[in-house]
Amino acid sequence: MKKETILVVIIGLFLLSYVLDAVVPPLRLPLKNPFEFLNPKLLALYPFTTASIVIKGLAIFLTPPLLFSLIGGHGTAKGAVLLVLIGLMELYALQDIATKAQVVPLEWSLSLSVAGLALLLPTVWYFISGAVGSLHKQLGGAEESENAPSDTEE
Repeated sequence: MKKETILVVIIGLFLLSYVLDAVVPPLRLPLKNPFEFLNPKLLALYPFTTASIVIKGLAIFLTPPLLFSLIGGHGTAKGAVLLVLIGLMELYALQDIATKAQVVPLEWSLSLSVAGLALLLPTVWYFISGAVGSLHKQLGGAEESENAPSDTEE
């Protein structure tokens, strides 16, 4: 997919989540941590809020890989930056829910937490990609160009 298309999808997901938030009243639950909401009973009890959280989480999940796609190579560095970002997202969601500070709505805190969990997969991918690329380079292989034309791009 082209990067512009992915950007439009991300913007569309954020807009859809705002529409869902306008229809549904704010979530007021006494949660102790962000993962308590993943209880199937709560998910079934609040379907629109769950959809809003998942849609925001998906949009947040797609944003860092899109931004990283603008930077060529450096898989290990991307993985490290993403790992720090995940840690900050999880800690912020935990702090916001545990202290009941409500700096951002509960739905956003839960979305950050869900996106942080999902971003673990690209983090592992970036670390593996960086390790394989480094090993390939050390074994004397030719560096692959990021800008080389490929058959799969449209």
